[in-house]
Amino acid sequence: MVIGGKKISLTTQVFVAMILGSVAGLVVGETMVQLGFIGDIWLNCIKMIVVPMVLCTIVTGITSQDSLASLRRVSARIIVYYVVTTVLACVVGLTVATLLQPGKIANFAGMASQQIKGGVDITFAGFLKGLFSTNMIKTFADGNIVQTLVIAILLGVAILRIKDPERKATMKKCFDGFSSMVFSLIGMVMDVSPIGVFFLMGNSFGKYGAGIFTSMAVLVGTYYAACLAHVVFVYGGFLLAFKPHMNPFRFIKESADVWIYTISTCSSIATIPVNIKTAEEKFGIPERVSGFTIPLGSQMNSDGSVLLYACVILFISQMIGQPMSMPQLLNAVFISTILSMGGAGIPGSGIVKLMVVVQSVGLPIEVVGVIAAFYRLFDMGTTTNNCLGDLVGTIIVGTAEKKYDAEKQSA
Repeated sequence: MVIGGKKISLTTQVFVAMILGSVAGLVVGETMVQLGFIGDIWLNCIKMIVVPMVLCTIVTGITSQDSLASLRRVSARIIVYYVVTTVLACVVGLTVATLLQPGKIANFAGMASQQIKGGVDITFAGFLKGLFSTNMIKTFADGNIVQTLVIAILLGVAILRIKDPERKATMKKCFDGFSSMVFSLIGMVMDVSPIGVFFLMGNSFGKYGAGIFTSMAVLVGTYYAACLAHVVFVYGGFLLAFKPHMNPFRFIKESADVWIYTISTCSSIATIPVNIKTAEEKFGIPERVSGFTIPLGSQMNSDGSVLLYACVILFISQMIGQPMSMPQLLNAVFISTILSMGGAGIPGSGIVKLMVVVQSVGLPIEVVGVIAAFYRLFDMGTTTNNCLGDLVGTIIVGTAEKKYDAEKQSA
């Protein structure tokens, strides 16, 4: 878009659309709710390209590695990072909720709860079995992102193992070409993102009005304080340790394209292309790293979700006057970490996982029903923290890989 001879960036357009949509929802709420299907159409276009996008980015990310040794090195680094930050996210959430004591001043009188459906029994064996598809085509048709991710990893490794250099090159070129087409399609969808965001925000505010900021204000405020603390201290600490000139506030500024997008869409999958582009253009991370770590993180890294689990657990315990023992807190950390890293395929997504965590530490789950009715307020934070965590991990691994390449060349 060009105004007065000056080109307005897509990020600015999305931000303005988010504000205007919110205002429109408050002013002409009924109309915006009726027009909410326009935003749904835009989201459907994104969902349509999720499977091919994940397949292409993971396969091309793997095949762009120099060797299987390079792939193992990148994988080990990013997985260790994701596990550590997830555990720290739970600790941060518990600490912030303990300090602010939101449950002692909350009032849920008159609030309507929303019935939660889709509860599941989670076992380690069932989780592992669910990672592997029995039918590749059915996996793609069902839109099962976790199984698609595993299939893409297997295909990428299989291509790297091809002995014939010409055939290997042919397969790489094939997926590179398909990837270019997919990202061209993504570009088309992103060009109209301000329109989609406008109607999505208008629909949300039209349904709930300004009151959505009052009933859940205490818990929402505590949760976002935990999100900010995690970004500044955990992500900022990792950046200062592995990339000293990158302080957390500069990171927040440079990653604006990502967090503005996540706040408006609440979709980690939809943010993958924006995150990859930001990693490459703003932080100079090679595509062979960002094309692998960011799609992987969209399924494996859930720091924002774990922050919410921790805050809600202490919120409920404070509200009902039932203190949490140390074994219960340790159990909460363990369950949150495991569930967040394996929960992408659970029916009902975030709110069901939240219910499972709350129930696992012996707390009543009725309040989770209330939270479900306002989940989008929390989802903006969970998605943003998840995606920023993916970006920080990518920066750290990418920086380490560039250092490794430089040392290898000078040797």
